Amino acid sequence: MKSETRPTTTQSHSAPAWAAGAKAQTTTIGLLGFFFLAFIAPMGCTTDTPRPNLIILFSDDAGYADFGFQGSEFMQTPYLDKLAASGARFTSGYVTASVCSPSRAGLLTGRYQQRFGHELNLPGKPDPAVPDSLRGLPLSERTIADWLADAGYATSLIGKWHLGLEDRFHPQQRGFQEFFGLRAGSGPYFTGLNSRVETGTTPVPADSLDYLTDEFGDRAVDFIARHRDEPFLLFLSFTTPHTPMQARADYLAQDSARFETDVRAKYASMTRSLDENVGKVLETLDLFNLRENTLVFFANDNGGAMPYNGSLNAPLRGAKGTALEGGNRVPYLLSWPGHIPADLVTDDPVSTLDVLPTFLAAAGVDLPTDRSFDGVDLMPHLNGQSASAPHDTLYWKMQWGAAIRAGNWKLVRTPDAQHWLFDLANDLSETTDLSNQEPERAAALRKSLEAWESTHPDPIWLINDAWHARTLERYDQSVVEGYVRN
Repeated sequence: MKSETRPTTTQSHSAPAWAAGAKAQTTTIGLLGFFFLAFIAPMGCTTDTPRPNLIILFSDDAGYADFGFQGSEFMQTPYLDKLAASGARFTSGYVTASVCSPSRAGLLTGRYQQRFGHELNLPGKPDPAVPDSLRGLPLSERTIADWLADAGYATSLIGKWHLGLEDRFHPQQRGFQEFFGLRAGSGPYFTGLNSRVETGTTPVPADSLDYLTDEFGDRAVDFIARHRDEPFLLFLSFTTPHTPMQARADYLAQDSARFETDVRAKYASMTRSLDENVGKVLETLDLFNLRENTLVFFANDNGGAMPYNGSLNAPLRGAKGTALEGGNRVPYLLSWPGHIPADLVTDDPVSTLDVLPTFLAAAGVDLPTDRSFDGVDLMPHLNGQSASAPHDTLYWKMQWGAAIRAGNWKLVRTPDAQHWLFDLANDLSETTDLSNQEPERAAALRKSLEAWESTHPDPIWLINDAWHARTLERYDQSVVEGYVRN
């Protein structure tokens, strides 16, 4: 029987692996021109400090344990490990939802998605009372791309949208001037299979696409090259390692012998593709001397989707879809050389709600006053200007399941209305319910959670019944442990 073994191959950082194989496209400069422009780019520099470039890197359904910088000895993520070493790693980094669509709604608006009814995943439960015209990020909301485009930034979304299929919800109606990707939540990776990819609103022939993760990375490189002389926002929203489990054959040939199960081997290969394409972006920034003027954020969109993609959330309890740590705590990195100290590790709780205020502050854009925001600018907490924790309290809710974290104490309400109290400082894996030992604390947290919930409208659409059943079973850790794939 095969068991997980450490990779024996090493990743060279002397030259980007993609450079030799970059393909010419109608929307890209040629490779020769690319390096020519890289050579002359420094000649155009001015003495004024330009506004920083801003990059969001998002993976999809990855496990908390499945990156080198998170301690994995089995996943090959040298570029992400280098990114982690160049800035801050947050060991208590959270998303606003344990599933894809509401997590993105919170990230892009800087507001708890419950404020505007985007509480549940799309497409949700079929319901004649909720037409497709309502199934998307409400038009009352503005995104980080809206605010930055208004401030003169070039803005692009490359990859997964999952915030509405109709044209009224299209990324180019939500602040992103450029879009290359898919409106839906997932799709095939192999050439010839994915008919959902668009440039703007124009379908891209499926047989013209490379392996999808590589395609997204190449398009990101192209965007940076074309906009290197102006401030830009790039949201590179990978679909990997979300299902379907389709790995590059060359990577899988190397990884299959290291794992007992086919799904875990494919997962490792897809994670390697993710990392390689993050590397494309980082090396392109270096090529154009943009790295020190670029603030880069990386996180996963929710907890690992055990068992479907072979991910691993250890040491956390639960998985995607739950209000447990394994649903909402994610790998979380911020890097800005010269502004954020290298090799910084902090356990202060932070949220993807913080990305919008942090990015706007870095860009010199005042936080709008026409609405309430739930995130904070993290820079003062990273550069020594503030000694306080960014958040006293964080909240989560997905129809019946919910949670509140205040300091190191966390109260979880399961979908079947149980209330569990955990001390995360001493029980990160949420193994011991202390609600009977600490009844007053549990009652106070429950009161705070319910008061927060009472201020929000009902969800616009309801949870899918089958998904609800799968979510409920993931609160049983014995079931989740059975999902582990080696």
